[in-house]
Amino acid sequence: MEGVEGTAGDLTVRTSRGVVRAREVVLGTNGYTGAATPWHRRRVIPVGSYIIATEPLGEERVRELFPTMRMIADTKRVLYYFRPSPDGTRVVFGGRASFRTRTALETAPILYEYMVGVFPQLRGVRLSHAWTGNVAFTFDRVPHMGDRDGVHYALGCNGSGVVMMSHLGHRTALKILGRTNRPSAFDGLPFETRPLYHGKPWFLPAIGAWYKLRDWIDRRSAA
Repeated sequence: MEGVEGTAGDLTVRTSRGVVRAREVVLGTNGYTGAATPWHRRRVIPVGSYIIATEPLGEERVRELFPTMRMIADTKRVLYYFRPSPDGTRVVFGGRASFRTRTALETAPILYEYMVGVFPQLRGVRLSHAWTGNVAFTFDRVPHMGDRDGVHYALGCNGSGVVMMSHLGHRTALKILGRTNRPSAFDGLPFETRPLYHGKPWFLPAIGAWYKLRDWIDRRSAA
């Protein structure tokens, strides 16, 4: 998408493959909100999420690590999140391996060390996959839905997009169809930005370093 023009009920969406006219437009770009919608871009902070998956380990070995076979996330500021693979034979492990833009290949060794810090018995296990993508945070750490210049938006899931974007999308669809029986708690909230921020999170490396230091202090204090 290259831009949206018009007013509510009569919108024109410009794309690299042509122009589309629409009565309703929904923006759900989250961590990939770009220059086509500058107002929204200033209000979401794209943050890289990095994931690795081990080679097949067998169900028995994975169950030793995950007795309940549930997903897990810790409570650090720079947290880890990990789970058994859907078939129960691998470990899938993710985290903020970098607060700069880096490739999955570059961050896989970092995540590997994080993983064996949690599960020392996995030292020596090989990785089969590594990938990355953006999540989107907001300055108030709350998801947002609403409309701006006739364009509906659902943005800023703060790392919980699989669940939250499904909910926001459903609520937005009901709103468009006029079938909402009560307003959403996320609809129409003040959507904050900050001076000097235009969509490129230049401040993330410094904030990430500060959060890592705070996590280290907390671990030392609890020891």
